[in-house]
Amino acid sequence: MKPRVLYVTHRVPFPPDRGDRIRTWNLLKFLAARADIDLACLADEPVTDTVRRQITCVTRRFAVVPHTGPRRYLSGMVSLLRGGSITEGMFRSRALTRILRTWNQDTLYDAALASSSGTAPFILPPNVSVQGQRWVDLIDVDSQKWMDYAAASRGPLSAVYRCEGRRLRTLETRLAERTDRLLVVTEAERSLFHSFCPQAPVQAVANGVDVEFFSPGCDRVQPRSCVFVGVMNYRPNVDAVCWFAEHVWPSVRQRWPDARFHIVGRSPAPDVSALNRRDGITVTGAVPDVRPWLHRAACVVVPLRIARGVQNKVLEAMACARPVVCSSAPLQGLAVEPGLHVLKADAPGDWQRAVGEIFEDENRAQELGLAASAWVQMHHRWDRCLEPVYELLEQPRAAVISETSS
Repeated sequence: MKPRVLYVTHRVPFPPDRGDRIRTWNLLKFLAARADIDLACLADEPVTDTVRRQITCVTRRFAVVPHTGPRRYLSGMVSLLRGGSITEGMFRSRALTRILRTWNQDTLYDAALASSSGTAPFILPPNVSVQGQRWVDLIDVDSQKWMDYAAASRGPLSAVYRCEGRRLRTLETRLAERTDRLLVVTEAERSLFHSFCPQAPVQAVANGVDVEFFSPGCDRVQPRSCVFVGVMNYRPNVDAVCWFAEHVWPSVRQRWPDARFHIVGRSPAPDVSALNRRDGITVTGAVPDVRPWLHRAACVVVPLRIARGVQNKVLEAMACARPVVCSSAPLQGLAVEPGLHVLKADAPGDWQRAVGEIFEDENRAQELGLAASAWVQMHHRWDRCLEPVYELLEQPRAAVISETSS
């Protein structure tokens, strides 16, 4: 009999159109091929019949709990005033708790997995009984992300971000004591967690990429074109493209008046939409498929100044054999060699030189793209990245074999 696994996610995992969904969807498929999965998820947007059909194909049963509106923000502020984190309050859901307790009445789970610290309480007692292990996929060390936000902000907002970072660090430390394993996406995140909680059972499970889907294309490359791909109301992405447009793009356009910068992704924030008015910049909004935009770009730019973990946008661009120019922050989670697999740039002058190197030398651009694609094929296929998750499924079987032998 297959193991029975409960998986609780903070967002519906399909479609895999943003970083956290890409990871949860591939984790779900990996688990579903080896276990019977009950999936419970919060939903911050409408769930279509197409999405429900896709999830039905890979689960034994699933429940979606709508989680939108101002009430969750109010709950977050109440949690903050009571000494907890905003995150804990925002993810509380009595409806989801009731569903899990009802499921647990007819199913004793062999294992349970939660995505993010916000949903971790749902798989802990008294909500769920588990005869095997409880794991939490933190993905990134969120407490550090909020501290990074604080460092990049000023005034009262900085104080709120710093407080949230401290409260989340307390939560993360508590989860290290109450769960069997915490997952993060890179060894750098693992080392960071151990810096404030040395005995924590933390393991790095890297993000992968669908190398069959994101593969080199045959589209004609548009000379002197850059592209950035991401969800465009996400603060680090907004900061990245606005910084690039302000500090790098004017010099690029001065040297190459026909250069184009495409900002591709759904839900552009007002500051991003305003970039449409600048010479050579196009903000597309949502597109049905990002691959043509990647394939046609002379280079992919990733000027993130706030970044944690592994950026899927970097892996996908590399898998498509596109030359990537990237800031230092996203590269901390990748064992790439700058200059061989990607070009690294931080200061505006470095960016101008790196983009120019690709614009002016087609052979160099092709060389970078091919090296990037080969590196992703070797190190970041999903099946290889998720191998450590086998242990979540094998633990219950090991316990049964032990009891039978005795």
